[in-house]
Amino acid sequence: MKKNNILYVHPIKEFSGALKSIEEYLKLLKKDYNFYFLVPRGVASHRLKKYGKVISVYGLSKFDNSQIGYYKNLRWLLVIREIFLFFPTIYSIFLIKKKINKIHLIHFNEITLVPTIFIFKFFFKVPFILHCRTLFNKKNLLGKKIITFLKKNINQIIAIDNDVKNSLPKKLNIKIVRNIFFDKKKKLLGKNYNDEFLKLGYLGSFLKYKGIHDLIIVFNKLVKENYKIKLFLAGNFIKKNFLFNYLDLTNNINKNLIKSKNIVFMGHIDKLEKFYNNIDVLCFPSYLNALGRQIFEAAFYDIPSIVCLKKNKSDSFLNNKTGLSFTNPGSKKEIEKKIKYFYYNRKMIKKMGLNANRLVSKNFDIKKNLKVIKNIYSSCLKN
Repeated sequence: MKKNNILYVHPIKEFSGALKSIEEYLKLLKKDYNFYFLVPRGVASHRLKKYGKVISVYGLSKFDNSQIGYYKNLRWLLVIREIFLFFPTIYSIFLIKKKINKIHLIHFNEITLVPTIFIFKFFFKVPFILHCRTLFNKKNLLGKKIITFLKKNINQIIAIDNDVKNSLPKKLNIKIVRNIFFDKKKKLLGKNYNDEFLKLGYLGSFLKYKGIHDLIIVFNKLVKENYKIKLFLAGNFIKKNFLFNYLDLTNNINKNLIKSKNIVFMGHIDKLEKFYNNIDVLCFPSYLNALGRQIFEAAFYDIPSIVCLKKNKSDSFLNNKTGLSFTNPGSKKEIEKKIKYFYYNRKMIKKMGLNANRLVSKNFDIKKNLKVIKNIYSSCLKN
């Protein structure tokens, strides 16, 4: 049977949780569909070649109205970049028409792609799917305008979890397709919960709003107070041009922060067991009021987490059962308190880790979520 052609539009050139998540699904879906990818040149365009044909451009026009990234103060300068990126976005349409004989469906891999979706609707009369991965700011005027646009132009919206779904209005057609963890779980060798050192871990980009700045400050304070702890950092800095760095719009932490004898910098890691084999507790005190992919990855390895959540409606975390949470973003006092809890209660690490594994094994089942996304594709393609 002839396969349908699906175009994925992915907005980020760097490695990210969003990229990792679609890769996990593509491994399972590529036998049923022909995939094409429109993506900015970079790490993402290189990695996606394994799953289909890649069309790379300088960039794609975005508009960030997430609860953290919405435009305010100096961030309004970023709109200039998005206006400039209209031109490569228009050029991408020429490339798509030239290189792809027929498209049956377009899957946009983040809600920030609204300007690109607006342009595409004039050139492609196919179903549009929008994958939402960040909490949306529906309360401001721009948010309401975007929602009206999405209701008219998107056939199906996918949310990665309950928190993301609840950040969007109920009037939208939303289905939850949770991220999946395809790597086979490997036995964590030499795990000793009574080891002298408590081993903490952070996995992700080194951006201030991810909470890593606060985490390292607290960690260094505890080391000075003779707490026997280690911190394993896996991830990378986001590379931007001089102007973005000068205006501090990259949000990167200061590299000097990670220079400590008790901090182990591991860089970018693809084989996750290398990271999780080394840690007891994952720390991800993000300001985003949402859980990253790291939380349920850690849970598959029986590892609890320390997170920041204002309201916990998540399907991958339960406070005091699968880890510890606090409600005030950037609270160093709370981060310290949670680290000390695990430091003095080592037996709870194993107990909460096992609870975390049970929860994600139930909600993030591969077969169940794969069936949902296949049904979405099938329904959109029929219409």
